Amino acid sequence: MPNNRKNDASASQQQQSTRANVSFRANLASPVAPARQPVDESTSIAKIHELLQKLSESQTKILNDQTKHFADIRKDVSETRRAVEAVEAKLADVLTRMTSAEARLDMLEEAERQRCDSPPAAASEVERLNAKLTEYEDRERRVNLRIYGFPERVEDKDAISFLRDTLPEILLDDFQGGLDLERAHRSLLPAKPGAPPRPFIVRFLRFQQKERVRQLAREIGDVRWQNHKISFYQDFSKATQERRHSFLECKRLLHSAKIPFGIGYPAVLSFTTASGVKHRFDDPKKALRCIKNL
Repeated sequence: MPNNRKNDASASQQQQSTRANVSFRANLASPVAPARQPVDESTSIAKIHELLQKLSESQTKILNDQTKHFADIRKDVSETRRAVEAVEAKLADVLTRMTSAEARLDMLEEAERQRCDSPPAAASEVERLNAKLTEYEDRERRVNLRIYGFPERVEDKDAISFLRDTLPEILLDDFQGGLDLERAHRSLLPAKPGAPPRPFIVRFLRFQQKERVRQLAREIGDVRWQNHKISFYQDFSKATQERRHSFLECKRLLHSAKIPFGIGYPAVLSFTTASGVKHRFDDPKKALRCIKNL
């Protein structure tokens, strides 16, 4: 019995020694994997922040480019609109002149037919028709003003906007919210080198507002814009303008004599002398003789 126990103990020790050797050899055959390095979170966050910043800068650049592009488009549209308005104003004036010319032609043709039918009355009838047509043209221009003194091209192709901004400034009146202008353009005669600037022909939507402009100009007396003298005159037909222009020498002499005067419609010169005598003339020659004898 004792021998058997010794043998069992010896066998057990051998088994344990064998298992230990096997485990040691296994450890030698399979080296331990190196420890995992800790992740640098601050570096990752910095990279993400850098990517987000680059993305934001790219989006901002795209947005700025689009905004600039849209601004350029709006500018082009605005310039096109102003050019179209200027062309429309000129076309409207041409249409008015064509309509007036057609009416004059119709009347002259009718007068010619009447002259052929009854020659003795032809001259007086033509004169009557011309006077009637002139009166019609003048009525059409009652809401028009001719404004002299503004240098050429200051309106930059948009006469309406220029005058809406400038007239309240030089006349010292806001016109209760702004001027209502139907159209405005330079005289259709071509500009000549060295000649005075062409006048603006302005059509108001309201007769009262046009009269207010003339009244303010008279009250101020010497209206100026950037040291240019600005003058306001009623717009008349060509025939009426010529009749009123025939009193030019009379007006010059009255100015020199410091005698107040006025020109009534269509062309009637009136003035009062220092002695209180009132005079009215529709004939410039008679008026000139009277003034020279004062």
